[in-house]
Amino acid sequence: MINDLSSFFIFFGGFMSWTIALGLMIEKDKKTFNYLFTATMFCLGALQILDGMFVSGKFAEYSYLIFWHLPFIAWLGPLFLLTFKSANDDAFRLRPVDYLHFICGIVAIPFMVPLFTMDVATKMSFIMEAPYFAGSTPLLKLYSWLLMAVIVNLAGYLIYFVRECFFMLDYRLIRKKSISPYLMIVMLILFPLEIIFFGSVIAMTVFGGLHSLYFSVVQALTAGSFLVTLFIFIMDKKEINFFKLLNMQIEEKRHEDSRTKNLDVALIVSDIRSLMEEEKRFCDEDLSVNGLAGELEIEPYQLSKIINENFGRNFNCFINEYRIGEARKMLLAERSRTIISVAYAVGFNSTTVFYEWFKRITGVSPKQYRDRNKQPEDAPAEEVIGN
Repeated sequence: MINDLSSFFIFFGGFMSWTIALGLMIEKDKKTFNYLFTATMFCLGALQILDGMFVSGKFAEYSYLIFWHLPFIAWLGPLFLLTFKSANDDAFRLRPVDYLHFICGIVAIPFMVPLFTMDVATKMSFIMEAPYFAGSTPLLKLYSWLLMAVIVNLAGYLIYFVRECFFMLDYRLIRKKSISPYLMIVMLILFPLEIIFFGSVIAMTVFGGLHSLYFSVVQALTAGSFLVTLFIFIMDKKEINFFKLLNMQIEEKRHEDSRTKNLDVALIVSDIRSLMEEEKRFCDEDLSVNGLAGELEIEPYQLSKIINENFGRNFNCFINEYRIGEARKMLLAERSRTIISVAYAVGFNSTTVFYEWFKRITGVSPKQYRDRNKQPEDAPAEEVIGN
């Protein structure tokens, strides 16, 4: 039952990938991106179909297809990279040097010729287990080296994308909804699949006792790849270009990183703390991101980025937390002073806003806070936000 179900999802994912490829081919606008994306989805679909035949045992009936997964694995990484590069550049054209990316898959084909001469049972025994080198026959060693070569080749390209896209797992960016949910779903499926697959192959190659698990791992991961294809299919139907969206978000992140590249961020953070804690600049009700950035001699967008990354909050939240921290001290130290007077003294120009922020940060109203803390010494300094 489980084998039948996984086979269904694998084949379904493969034909879905080919459907996307076919849809791209019949479009009138034939850009380099369309051809590369078509090739990528066709390659992914071919791998899923071949793995489906592997899992369902159909390879015995179509033995001439055995081992063709090797070049497709080798080509998938380069195609993904070139499709990504062409996503935002309508003028992108393949240069002669770009074809070098496909050498691994092309070179693998002539080395596969001796493997085709074997009988079906031997072929099936080769692909049923993880790569094996010690004490194996020459042909098994050949197949093992070819498989490891194409896997390492694919791993190199995927490591590049993991490195490029790792910022998407930043909780602050997710919370601010700065990343497309479609992109997040694809990445959260793709990253674990990559780690499990490559980790499993390495472990099974090193530890001989794990070779029998290879079939199950390939079956589970190929079935899981159906989810990636499904979301790319959904994005395609909603006219959301996965590669273009990925490219745009990476370029946007690079641009943001370049904004503070030549600044002494540690010194600026120290200056910000000094302005807040020693000079109490937050008490100025007219304080703005532009004004504070001017004092620090940096651009407003640079200040916003530094506060976001080093204090974990936006500018308004950062300033108002200092104001509420100071208000808490004053409410206890100057009990004869009115709450409205305290609100204006710490920089708020509206009592309504003061009450909202005070309750948001402390959980109680200013009056309740003062009543619950009868003496100033009952409020330790470390409890005051902003210190």
